[in-house]
Amino acid sequence: GKRIFGGLNGAYGTGIQEMVESGDRWEKESEIAEVYMNNMGAIYGDEDLWGETAKGIFEAALQNTDAVVQPRQSNTWGALSLDHVYEFMGGLTLSVRHVTGKDPEGYFTDLRNRRRVKTQEIKQAIGVEARTTILNPTYVREQLKEGAADAIDETIRNTYAWNVMKPSAIDKELWDALYDMYVVDKHQLGTVDFFERNNPAALQDLTASMMETIRKGYWQATAEQKQTIAQLHAESLAKAGA
Repeated sequence: GKRIFGGLNGAYGTGIQEMVESGDRWEKESEIAEVYMNNMGAIYGDEDLWGETAKGIFEAALQNTDAVVQPRQSNTWGALSLDHVYEFMGGLTLSVRHVTGKDPEGYFTDLRNRRRVKTQEIKQAIGVEARTTILNPTYVREQLKEGAADAIDETIRNTYAWNVMKPSAIDKELWDALYDMYVVDKHQLGTVDFFERNNPAALQDLTASMMETIRKGYWQATAEQKQTIAQLHAESLAKAGA
């Protein structure tokens, strides 16, 4: 009857965030799942095991998981803009897939309007957020005006991380659209110039996220896309240093 699980010894955090974002720290998704389950599988509700991990119990509890649900109460973050969403909700999703071999459904319980609570499927939530923010020329133009290169870069990094956590939630079309928006500058917003002038570190991180998504096999990019991204990354390194 062990039902309440949480961070190890009362700690907060999954321990997977830096691991996921450092592509060289893992090659198999199972490595991430093991870290998540170790750090988030501590038992609460039993005096003898308060805040400690007992091997196998959390794993057993995940066996019959069909869906992972995350409440959403604020307009200030979305599935892509806040890294803790992929870290917790995504980490649990990946762990269930690792333990059971099946990909659980993912839902947000949208409580932002308490008079009209609705449930939103994770892929739909990600799609809506991407279209209204990082793929929306009006939004991007304003972000560039405000100098918010870091926010754009972080959202793209979180897209890569979600791709790892739940590959079915991020499709090729989303990566193709991000490539068109930021690498090719299809809408002629001056994205590349802006990043090169104001924040080459964010440009290098953004292109590195794309290259790692391709390298790990999540995005089947074309030869031309691969070459263009790698070239932009290399040029920035040459001009601005790493």
